[in-house]
Amino acid sequence: MKKAIITLLCIAILGGGGYFGWKLYERKRDENKVVSVVPVRNMVMTTQLWYRNDEYYGGIEAANSQRVYVDTQKLVQSVNVTQGQRVKKGDVILEYDMTVVELELAQKENRVREIEQDIVMQKKELARLKGLRPAEERPASPDYEMPEEIPEMPEEQPDPEPHFEPLHTLPEIGAGVQPVSGTGTAEDPLLFLCNTRSVVRKSFLMMLAGLGTDTHVSLCVFDDSDHFLYQWRLSASKIDTAKAEEWRVTDGLIFDEKTGEVLVDPEGELKAQLSLSQPDLSVLYPEEPELPAEPELPPEPEYVPELPEEPDYGEDYLYPRSELQSMIIAQEGRIKQQEIALKTAQLTLETAKKQKTDGKVVAEIDGIVKKIGSASGEEPEEMPEDTEEDPMAEEGDAEYDDGAFAVIEGEGGVELVCEADEYSLTRMQPGTKMRVMSFMDGAETTGTVLGYDEEPTDYGISGYYDNPNISRYRVHIGLDDASEFRLYTGAQASFADNGGPDSSLVNFIPIYYLREEDGAYYAMAADENDRLVKKKVSVGSVQPGMVEMIEIRGGLDIEHDRICFPYGTDVREGVKTKNTTEVLMPANMW
Repeated sequence: MKKAIITLLCIAILGGGGYFGWKLYERKRDENKVVSVVPVRNMVMTTQLWYRNDEYYGGIEAANSQRVYVDTQKLVQSVNVTQGQRVKKGDVILEYDMTVVELELAQKENRVREIEQDIVMQKKELARLKGLRPAEERPASPDYEMPEEIPEMPEEQPDPEPHFEPLHTLPEIGAGVQPVSGTGTAEDPLLFLCNTRSVVRKSFLMMLAGLGTDTHVSLCVFDDSDHFLYQWRLSASKIDTAKAEEWRVTDGLIFDEKTGEVLVDPEGELKAQLSLSQPDLSVLYPEEPELPAEPELPPEPEYVPELPEEPDYGEDYLYPRSELQSMIIAQEGRIKQQEIALKTAQLTLETAKKQKTDGKVVAEIDGIVKKIGSASGEEPEEMPEDTEEDPMAEEGDAEYDDGAFAVIEGEGGVELVCEADEYSLTRMQPGTKMRVMSFMDGAETTGTVLGYDEEPTDYGISGYYDNPNISRYRVHIGLDDASEFRLYTGAQASFADNGGPDSSLVNFIPIYYLREEDGAYYAMAADENDRLVKKKVSVGSVQPGMVEMIEIRGGLDIEHDRICFPYGTDVREGVKTKNTTEVLMPANMW
C-alpha cells in the first residue's frame, strides 16, 4: 500500500513538473517576441466621412385607429356604416359572403396541414443529418499489399521548352526613346519596357505634354526575370509642365525585390495612374517555335491492381465535421422559419374561424369612420367633377393611403410611424425629440418618440449600408403640431439635435484589424504593461469599399488604445509590444 502511494506521488510530481516546465518554456519563448501595435486614432475614420442612417421614413397615421383590410378574392356582402359616421366598439362595419368565407377557411386549414407536414419532413431530415458521422471519424481503409513484381513503366521524357530572348528594358525613359508598340490611343497606348531601376526623365514628360494631342503611354515594369509587375498609365493632357520632374518607376510604392510583392506606400505619392492588370504583351514575343515531334513510346503494359473492396458507408463520412455542423444549423433555421410560418397560418385560421361564425367585422374602438369601401358588385361613389378644391384634403389624401378597406379613427392625435434598425433604438428612447417633415407639401414640426413595437418588422433585411444581422422595428413619434399634416401621406424623421446624443462617438476602423470568434468580435490590444491582451469589441454597421470599415460601438478607447494586426504566429496574449504609427494592409489588398 505504501509503495503504491509513493508511486502515485512520484507520478504526480513528475507530471506537475512537466506541466510547469512547459509553461516556463512558453514564457521564455514569448519573451523573445515583440509585436508592433498602432494607436487606434491613427486608423479611425469618424461618422462625418461615412454614410449613416440618421433619417427614418414612414407615414402619418392616427395614434388610435383601426384599419380593416379585405382580400381581393373575398366578397363583401354588405357595408353597414358610411364615411363620417361615429361608431362604437362592437358596431358591425361589414359582413362577408359566407360561401367565400367557408372556401377561404378550407384553404387556410389546408395551409396549416401543409406546413405541419413539411415540419415533420424537415425534422426527419434534421435527425438524419445529426445521425451522420463526420469524415474525420472515417475508418482506415483496408491494408493493400503490393505485389512482388510490378511491370516497369517506360520513363517519361520531359517536354521540350521553347527558348525566348530576354526582354530589353530601358534604364531611363527620355525624350528620344522609341516605344515598343502602340498608336498612342487610350485603347492602344505607346508601350515602353522598364525595370525596377528605370527612371522617367523630365524631358520625356515635357516631350509628351508638347505633342498637342491626348497621347496615352504605358510604362510596363518587369523584374529581373522578365515577370510583369505593374504598369504606369500617363496621359499627355494630364501632365502639368510646371510641376514635371523626373521620378523612378518605384516611387510611391513599397517593392520587395526578393518576393516581388508590390504595395502602395501610404506615405508616398503616386506619380501616375497605377494599374496591376497586365496589358497585351504578345508583340514582345515571337510565335512559339515548332517543337520536335515526341518520340513514339512502346505501349504501356496493362496492369490493373486488385484492390480490396471498400465497405459501403452510405452518406456517412462524406462531410467534414465543420460542414456537417453548418448543415445542421441551416436545417434548424429552416425548421424555425416553418414553425413561425405555422404560427402565422394558425393565427390566420383562427381569425377566419371567428369570421365564419357570422361573417361580421366589428369596430374595435370608438371613433369616426374616415374611410369605407363598397360592397362587392356596387360601384364606389364618384367625386363631384366641378369641385375646385380636393374634398379629401382635410381628411387625408386617399391617393396615398395603404389600401385599407375601412379606417376608423379614435381619440389620441396624430403620429408618424417609421422604421428604424435596432441600433438606432438606443438613441430613439421614449421622450427623444425629433424633427418631422412631410413628403407631400414640406410641412415641418417637432415630435417626441412615444415608443416602438416589441416585434420587429423583419429579421436581417437591411439596406446597402447596414449590417445584414440587424432587425428593424416600427417607431411611433407623436407630432407636436399636426395641423399641416395629412393622414396616410409619407414623412421622415431626423434627430432634433443633428444626429442624436452619441453621434460624436461613432467611429470606423478597417475590418481586418478585428477577428471574429463565435459571432463576437475582438481586437488584440496592448495593456498598461505593453503586453498583448484580447479585448472584446462591440460593432455596428459595415461600410463597403476597397477597404471595408466596421463601426466601433464599444470596447476600444479611440484615443488611448493600441492594437495590432491580429494575424500571425507571434500574435498571442502575453507577448511584448512596441509602438508604431504604420497602419498595415493585407498583402492581397491591391
